[in-house]
Amino acid sequence: MSNVFRIFFFFGDLVLLNISIWGSYIVSYTTITTNERINLVYLIIFSNLTWFFLISITNPYGITRGWGVQKALRSQLVYLAAHLLVVAFLIFFFRKSYAPLQVGLMYLFFVPGFFAWKLLVLYIRTSFTEGSVKVRNMILLGEDGLIREVRRYYLQHPDEKLRFLRAFVEDKENLDLDRIQDFCTTNLVHEIFYCVSTVNPTNFRRLIDFGLNRFIRVKVINGTFGKSKNEFSLTNEDRLLEVNHSVVPLDDFWGQFAKRIVDIVFSTLILVFVLSWLVPLIGLLIRIDSKGPIFFVQKRAGLNNNAFNCLKFRTMVINFDADSKQATKDDPRITRIGKFLRKSSLDEFPQFINVLLGDMSLIGPRPHPLKLNEDFERHIHDLQSRHYVKPGITGLAQSMGYRGETRNLIDMKNRIAMDRYYVENWSLWLDIKIIFRTIVSLVKGSENAY
Repeated sequence: MSNVFRIFFFFGDLVLLNISIWGSYIVSYTTITTNERINLVYLIIFSNLTWFFLISITNPYGITRGWGVQKALRSQLVYLAAHLLVVAFLIFFFRKSYAPLQVGLMYLFFVPGFFAWKLLVLYIRTSFTEGSVKVRNMILLGEDGLIREVRRYYLQHPDEKLRFLRAFVEDKENLDLDRIQDFCTTNLVHEIFYCVSTVNPTNFRRLIDFGLNRFIRVKVINGTFGKSKNEFSLTNEDRLLEVNHSVVPLDDFWGQFAKRIVDIVFSTLILVFVLSWLVPLIGLLIRIDSKGPIFFVQKRAGLNNNAFNCLKFRTMVINFDADSKQATKDDPRITRIGKFLRKSSLDEFPQFINVLLGDMSLIGPRPHPLKLNEDFERHIHDLQSRHYVKPGITGLAQSMGYRGETRNLIDMKNRIAMDRYYVENWSLWLDIKIIFRTIVSLVKGSENAY
């Protein structure tokens, strides 16, 4: 990272830290007594000295170009946790009369601003640092004459975000996808430009399915038809009509940015004010009820179908088929405390840690165990479309009553249809409505919660 961005990070962090300290006192007290003023001075001194000390022995701003946003934020989360521990120790060791509420309020103000500032600076750096533009690999597929025209067009109108890899000339009546499959996998192809004068619906459907299951965007150049507005967006440029398949709202940076900020703020509040006391309490009850760990960690399908470790409170006795067999009503594997946790959905609360780490979002399609995905994707061709966004703690399907065991193919198809609607129609307002629907559903209770 350049010195300019190191300076941005450093001074931005210090300003936010001290604003948070003052903010915690302004909110807590209408008038500040002498003792409270002394405590304020101690908090300012300890917080700033700790910040300088940690910077001197670590390299919190040593974010390299290849890290990406998620890895960069993870490193900052570790640094922030170290700062909290050191400051808390110094305050409570030297000022035993100090109210813990003040430290809690300071971090309540500081943490959201801290991560928002990091995301903003990382975005500025990504946008303006030379060579940092994210390049998408693309291939051309279709008729020879039209491929040449498209190649000529992009040579005249270069796009620094697109890298042309190869052209595959195909018979417009017989589309051979086998010959491009290995190439797409080996070369991490992001987009296929299907160049045909007349679109064959059967070939197009096959190509869409091919791309959908590999997270490859498909564009038809000079196509003469369109579909629903949720599946395609149309643009005209010099006679080249592009039909952009699977363009979703969360492709937009600012949509991702807004959703991530909400995730960080909300999950931080839950971690500080709920999980801080809920984990020890539920952990004790789980250990009393049955042998085994407090948490159940399972590989699940996340963004772009990448596996991640999903956290839950353990609700079953230790068994070897937890990854392959869904929980059923009156399942003998479920413990006594597990029945309560599953009925109340408290077993999902550790996933707020997944949200803070960036593996999940508050709202999104529920993450499936890998085996469940494998079982159903043979029967549901667009199942992978739900992985264009991060999985969520709750989602549209769950807020509408689709939760618990998936008994048959029809149940899964209904869930996937709702997940796909969410992916294609996402907005912050839709997220808010899903949150309220979920709360109402939890209050009423669900017969599928077991």
